[in-house]
Amino acid sequence: MAFRRACSYTATIQTPEAPSNYSAILVTFAQDGTNIIEKDETEITIGDVNIVVQLDQTETKQFVCGKKLFLQVRCYKSQYEAPGSAIWALDVCPVLNDEVLT
Repeated sequence: MAFRRACSYTATIQTPEAPSNYSAILVTFAQDGTNIIEKDETEITIGDVNIVVQLDQTETKQFVCGKKLFLQVRCYKSQYEAPGSAIWALDVCPVLNDEVLT
């Protein structure tokens, strides 16, 4: 998976159970061991079987090209039902002009 820096990005992710079964969902984007963007259930779209996470141009502009970006989803249902996804590595591709368009 890859996306262009300073461009919008949408990820559709299937959770282990219906997203509505969880009281908390956290999506984290990290690079170089630092969490850059975190979105919770109030900032993502909750579907019947998946979640949709969107980043805008300003958000993706924070990432450094040529370095892997890591994405992980964590969910919370109860003390012993708090699954975490695999950590997905994403390529951050360059853009010729990183001006945020309006």
